Amino acid sequence: MLGAIAGDVIGSVYEFDNIHSKDFPLFGPGCSFTDDSILTIALAECLLDGGDYAAKMKAYCRRYPDGGYGARFRAWAESARTEPYNSHGNGAAMRISPVAWAFQALPEVLEQAERYTAVTHNHPEGIRGAQAIAGAIFLARTGHTKEHVRVWVEGKFGYDLSRSLADWRPGFRFDESCAGTVPPALACFLDSTSFEDAIRNAISLGGDSDTLACIAGSVAEPFYGGVPGAIAHRALGYLDAGLRAVVDRFREKFAPA
Repeated sequence: MLGAIAGDVIGSVYEFDNIHSKDFPLFGPGCSFTDDSILTIALAECLLDGGDYAAKMKAYCRRYPDGGYGARFRAWAESARTEPYNSHGNGAAMRISPVAWAFQALPEVLEQAERYTAVTHNHPEGIRGAQAIAGAIFLARTGHTKEHVRVWVEGKFGYDLSRSLADWRPGFRFDESCAGTVPPALACFLDSTSFEDAIRNAISLGGDSDTLACIAGSVAEPFYGGVPGAIAHRALGYLDAGLRAVVDRFREKFAPA
C-alpha cells in the first residue's frame, strides 16, 4: 500500500490546483497525507489487529480531522450512525489496497474488498470500483502482465479500458465517483513506464489528482517491483509516528522485503 500513500502525498498539492504537465517536483511545499492515506492505513490496522472497520474509520477521522474528507463521509464519521450510506464515490477504490496484499487468492481478495467497502460504499458502483482495483493490485503482485490486468478488469467489471491516457486528457474534469475515477486511474498505470511515470501520468491528467495518483500508485507498486527507495523514504517521512508504525507492521507481515 506504500504506492497508494506515495501517490496521495505527491498529489495532495495538485488536487485543487491542477498541473497539466508531467514536469513537476514530486515533493515540495504543501505536500501532506490526506484522507486517502488515513483511511488506507485504518484498513491496514483492521487487517492486522481485527476490529470493526466502521469504528476504526471514525476514530481515525477524529484523530486526523483535517484530512480533507468528502462531505458525506465526514457527516457519517461524525455521527452515531454505523450503517452505510450507499456511496459510489472514489473513496472506495482509494483505500482498498491493503486487502490485495493481505489475502492470497483472487476470490478472497474480491470477497474481502466488498466486505470492507460496503461498510460505507455499499452502492454497486462503489463495490465494483473497489473490487476492480483490489483485483488489479493482486494480479500485478502475482506476476501478471498489464494486458492481463486490462482484459480481466474489462471482462469482470465492464469498465472500458480501451482509452489511452491521451484519449482521456481533452476535457478531463474533477470527478469523485468510482465510475469516473477507476478507468482513468488504471489508464495512468497501463500507459506508464515506471512507478514514478504512473504517478506523473496521474498528476498530469488533472481532476482529483491525489486520488488518481493514489489508485494508480497502488497498482504500479507491485507491477514495478515496489516503490523506488528515494520516493518511499520521502513519502513515509510525511506520516506521523502512529501512521508510520501501522505501515511498518503491515509491510513486515504482508510484504516482507
